[in-house]
Amino acid sequence: MKAAVAMSGGIDSAVAAILLREQGYEIAGITARFLPHNEENDRLFDVALNDAKFTSSLLSMPHYVYDFSVEFRKNVIEPFCSEYLQGRTPNPCINCNHLMKFTMLLDEAKRLGYNFFATGHYANIRLHENRYCISMGTDITRDQSYFLCRLSQEQLKHALFPLGAMTKSDIRITARQNGIEFHDKADSQEICFVSDDDYISFIEQISGYKPEPGSITDSAGKVIGKHSGIHRYTIGQRRGLKISSSVPLYVTAIDLANNRIIAGPREELFVTGLETSDAFNMKYIITDPVRALIKSRSTQAPVPGTVTGTGSSFNVKFDEPQTGISPGQTAVFYDEQGDITGCGTIARAYA
Repeated sequence: MKAAVAMSGGIDSAVAAILLREQGYEIAGITARFLPHNEENDRLFDVALNDAKFTSSLLSMPHYVYDFSVEFRKNVIEPFCSEYLQGRTPNPCINCNHLMKFTMLLDEAKRLGYNFFATGHYANIRLHENRYCISMGTDITRDQSYFLCRLSQEQLKHALFPLGAMTKSDIRITARQNGIEFHDKADSQEICFVSDDDYISFIEQISGYKPEPGSITDSAGKVIGKHSGIHRYTIGQRRGLKISSSVPLYVTAIDLANNRIIAGPREELFVTGLETSDAFNMKYIITDPVRALIKSRSTQAPVPGTVTGTGSSFNVKFDEPQTGISPGQTAVFYDEQGDITGCGTIARAYA
């Protein structure tokens, strides 16, 4: 069996390669440059590439390097900026996994003669009635299944996640025992292309567009403040509103058509359900109402509810009212086994 491993220069990918070699796979490393070319990104990529080369040399495996920065900008960065400018909150890691790693890198792996493509994600793959599905990583504190929710059946057929049953401490120990010099290397940040978490400046720089200021109103339409561009605000945000009020105010909605931010007390954040703009089925096809555990953002613990499929979209009803539901984010549905049954892009939430 032959498997290509996405080598990011981190310890997770290094240990993924080590484990696959121990399992008898003939392995190769693939390192892809995704970040745009500039002095800082060039420096970061050189560091990552050197560490990936070290691991490949240590394991005596072939190592291939690709530059997909143009494709990454088109498939990940530009949609990320566009969504924010429309008052939505996207998750770029989902697009990266679906459109870049498990499309472009998987294609390259196949072209090189490697039928399997592995990454260092903390997740598992299960086969259920002839359908593949992503399942939560054994270490729930490190679980990354949410970011893999849009992998197709064909992509999952060729995917391997060797770290699915491991903890981070296990991985550092394995790396050290196998001579990985950077076994204490820090984890990478979630949004790799936005430095210092300054996504506002990044969006304005990439898009060349700075949205016009507008009004902040309460739910009744009364103007209570001014905003400096809707891309600066997300649902549930409290800081930065600069409004004098006897109670804390939060962003409860973003009205793109009228360039308006709507703010209110915390109780106005609560919603009972949501609708998605699309439907992606994984473990099985969701039609009639099914019970599920729902994650409406990557950092949220799954909450119980009912999901109904219409064919092209999903309707979600929570057991208990929820906050922080943002259009543009992805709602991911799990069953009691921790398997992903489906997902959809949040179009709207309702009280």
